[in-house]
Amino acid sequence: MIAEKLAYFFEAADLMSVFSDWPEEIGLVLCLDEAGTCEMLLHHREEGKAVFRKAGAVLNCPPGEFAVVPAVEGYPTRRVMFSDEQKLLALVEDETDLAEMAADYLINYQFEKTRKAKAPEPAAPAPAPVQKALEPFRWRPRLHFSEIRDAGRRTAKEPKPASSMPEGYAAAEAVKDRECRIAEGELSLGHRGVRLMLAPEQVTIKTRTQLVQEVGFRDDFSRFVLPRKAVDGWELGEPLVIDIPESFFPEGLRQRFAKGPRLAEVTVTPQGVFVAPGAAIPQPEVAETEPAPAKKRRRFFTPARAALVALAGLGVATGTMINAVELPGGFNDLLPQQIASEAPRSRR
Repeated sequence: MIAEKLAYFFEAADLMSVFSDWPEEIGLVLCLDEAGTCEMLLHHREEGKAVFRKAGAVLNCPPGEFAVVPAVEGYPTRRVMFSDEQKLLALVEDETDLAEMAADYLINYQFEKTRKAKAPEPAAPAPAPVQKALEPFRWRPRLHFSEIRDAGRRTAKEPKPASSMPEGYAAAEAVKDRECRIAEGELSLGHRGVRLMLAPEQVTIKTRTQLVQEVGFRDDFSRFVLPRKAVDGWELGEPLVIDIPESFFPEGLRQRFAKGPRLAEVTVTPQGVFVAPGAAIPQPEVAETEPAPAKKRRRFFTPARAALVALAGLGVATGTMINAVELPGGFNDLLPQQIASEAPRSRR
């Protein structure tokens, strides 16, 4: 395999996030060769594996001798970092007339398909006519690559303007009109996987929930990115719930999210939804409830009352007048007068 040759496939869904009028039946292939040049190849989704032969014709080598990204079973591939993928998509976005070309290609493809279906079969085999409309759609765009990581380099005919910005940054003039929405969010791990809530204070049971089956990670895992379509129809300030399967996240991130909800800074651009997990959200401490003090049972007979009853009984049994007995201080005051008056007189 010639490692320097690469066919990078963009699905229609990727391109529709960049071009609002991109036809959903058309895909795009970037063909990069060892000379550092790039050619673009449009194709219809019904063409199937034929597009690999077209890419081979562009790269001047048969399928199997150039890398294919994303990986396809039976074809060699190579690892491309997410940041490089975003550079490629940004460069495709610079081709402002590409969506119009894709629409023309779709019209030509449908016309040829209809013509073939209506044409009667010839009595004898005849040489196939040259079908320019269905030839590999290719040209040398305003792009020039030395390698996949240097995706932003221009050709000598159109040099890239000198910039003092470090790699990964763009000058203000280049990005001032691009979409950029920044929102506060909350990340948590639950039974539905990793959940991202936008405007979490407004989330209710009626809030729309979006399930995302695709996620990419920065090389140091400090942030991750979701497809742009994850926030389709969402407006800044509105609540939205996005669920991502837990299995898509590395074990280290799953353990971190399992410790509790975290703040998240969410940046929405045409290239995707970028999420930067932040600090843990403090949870209110649950106060330990002290056991309720045991309820004291009401004592019907206090020591004073018990003594009075005992003395009253003793007085009746011995015939001694109860008020003749000297009681402890205060007891005489407590003794009911009727008990003293009804006690039998002592026998003489």
